[in-house]
Amino acid sequence: MKLWTLCSITLRETVFKGYIVNTEPLRIGSGREPPFGSLVDLAVIRISIRDREVPYIPGSSLKGVFRSHTGNIVKSHGLEACSGLARGSCIDVKEVREEGVALRDLIERYMRENRSEEAMKIFFKNACLVCKIFGSSSYRGKVTFSDSYPLDENGNILPFKFGTRTGIAIDRRTGAVSRGALYTVEYVEPGCKFKFDIRADNLPNYALGLLSTLIKMVNSGEIKIGGFTSRGFGQVRIEDLEIYSKDSFKVAQGKVMHSLEEGVDEDLDVSNISEVKDGRLYFSKENAWKLIDLLEGVWNNAVEKLKGSEE
Repeated sequence: MKLWTLCSITLRETVFKGYIVNTEPLRIGSGREPPFGSLVDLAVIRISIRDREVPYIPGSSLKGVFRSHTGNIVKSHGLEACSGLARGSCIDVKEVREEGVALRDLIERYMRENRSEEAMKIFFKNACLVCKIFGSSSYRGKVTFSDSYPLDENGNILPFKFGTRTGIAIDRRTGAVSRGALYTVEYVEPGCKFKFDIRADNLPNYALGLLSTLIKMVNSGEIKIGGFTSRGFGQVRIEDLEIYSKDSFKVAQGKVMHSLEEGVDEDLDVSNISEVKDGRLYFSKENAWKLIDLLEGVWNNAVEKLKGSEE
């Protein structure tokens, strides 16, 4: 079976869509310096849509949240996970024991010799699951997070309101209140709906299950988004969840999401919770959440198998 980390083939396309709705104030900042003319010290990031400044959630922010918490979950199961930071990913820090060289050097050598499939086999064998899913230096990940805007299905701008809160800055060195310490922080009032789109290419069912675990944690409030989360900001829920999935590597036999990694992954029969829409398996409303639960079960089943492959 082809490696699901390969970029030259398409085995599966899966899309998670819906709305992120903040149930607490939501703050994703525009940087340390407030925009010109801003009346607050810490402004919310905005984008212009049809001559109107609206808040949004950058895809990079969502990816950062998902990647960091994925690493925590993977490590909590006793599996390996690198930091994912610059110069801290598997490609940067790992050595291939059999060859006695750094993983990066070996991959680069194979690429120079036009041995790209062998390079990917070495990456697949040595990289942690987090790097395989979200990418690392020189390797594009399998999950893409779109920017999330307060737009409905027809592109109309949904209602939103900004609020402000005054805070007091603390001197980190002394622990006392800083001189001239008052600042004003801006946030998006609870109730704003941000349309999101997460696309996963070639992820096996167990990796989709790991991603599903994160989606459930976001929906339950266990994972918050944005800044000031220790001050009552950032809790959200997910509404109107829809999932599309299509296996491309074989002719579909019934409504099944097929295994993409022998010995670890497993087929998933979804005939009772799916319909076919635009040539893809489609899950909506409670059936989308049922698929999330089924995929999470595949992930839980795969954990011990993955541990065995690391030993």
